Amino acid sequence: MTMDRRTFVMGTALTAAASTRVWGANDRLRIAIVGPGTQGRGLLRRFLSDAEAANAEMVAVCDLWTKRRDEAAAQVKEATGREPQKLQYYADVLQTKDLDGVILATPDHQHARQLVMAVEAKKDVFCEKPMGNVLSEAKAAYHTVTASRQVVQLGTQGLSLGRTQLGAQFVKSGRLGTITRVSHNGSFNGPRWSPIAAVKEIREADTDWKAWLMGRRDRPFDPRLYFEFRLYREFSNGIADQWLTHAASEVHAVMDDYFPVSAAASGGVLLYKDGRENCDTFQATLTYPKGFLFDYFAMFGNDYPGHLRFHGQNGTMERAEGGDGGYVVRGIGGGQRAERIAEEIKLTPPKPPSHVQNWLDCVRSRQTPNADVRSGYAHSVASMMAARAEITGKTVYWDAKREEIVEQRPA
Repeated sequence: MTMDRRTFVMGTALTAAASTRVWGANDRLRIAIVGPGTQGRGLLRRFLSDAEAANAEMVAVCDLWTKRRDEAAAQVKEATGREPQKLQYYADVLQTKDLDGVILATPDHQHARQLVMAVEAKKDVFCEKPMGNVLSEAKAAYHTVTASRQVVQLGTQGLSLGRTQLGAQFVKSGRLGTITRVSHNGSFNGPRWSPIAAVKEIREADTDWKAWLMGRRDRPFDPRLYFEFRLYREFSNGIADQWLTHAASEVHAVMDDYFPVSAAASGGVLLYKDGRENCDTFQATLTYPKGFLFDYFAMFGNDYPGHLRFHGQNGTMERAEGGDGGYVVRGIGGGQRAERIAEEIKLTPPKPPSHVQNWLDCVRSRQTPNADVRSGYAHSVASMMAARAEITGKTVYWDAKREEIVEQRPA
């Protein structure tokens, strides 16, 4: 099967020999970034900050749009004095000589396919969240990665802040008692993801629209869709893709329970009637095998400080926005139980390496990174279940045996 650079068709044309390289401290890691847009530029800054300590180099930048290729290359040159290769097509990135890994910061609908292509080319990958928003593609990515030797980190950065590990240890200790509810509230006041200034800057001649669509239904060039894809259901699940994935990945890790049993959701475009299809106000309730509910809420019409709370029989473990980034455990909600937590316990993590640094360290050591492919698959399944429940108005279920989202409770 021949790889088509224009459409990024997922295939097996890139059959590089399996890596047998063992990295030493003096071996330089060669990395490329794909999709250096708003999120990608942030990842590139983080990489350039971590690169010297990690003995890593950004050797190539790739973007379909000429302007972003040039800007990313200039960012690398300013930081390092060296100009990276500037490539338009992802296939050319994967064929770059002696390339060790790629950072994928492309639109949501491209992640899963590009992850598969990189792993089949024997590259390690840092992939922005969500890992996928089409189940067949996310499933293919999960099984491709688990069958490989590649190191894959998903872009749920909270898993590298240290708080998740401390929270998980506290829950495992049993001091909270049985946890039957986890609640999340995290919002924004403004028309999120629109307007984006680049919509007025791009010309069709300066990019490749068919390649950007990456197998989605053909249509005339649409600069708003190109940059504001998070508003449109064919390309993104909106809040579920962008924000629920972060919250779910943390809940999964703290509770050590990864795939929901069921999901119900509601929401709508209640405020920003600007043509968006994805909700500006959204809530979902997911149930999990260990016997707890995770209720999630986000909105764009009010930014009252949010929280993530684990409600146990003996008290509550809470992460509040605006704090020091850790959890606080109190007896609030513990009733009159003899086991009620009596004192305030602060779970404040030390400052750990960044999420990008964690990936680079694991590329070198071949250890499992903080946000591994199971975490990515699970956050994708949670996001897709919540989005489907909101769209259909039905409770949906995870058939773990078949790895399918269904509308009847599995036997």
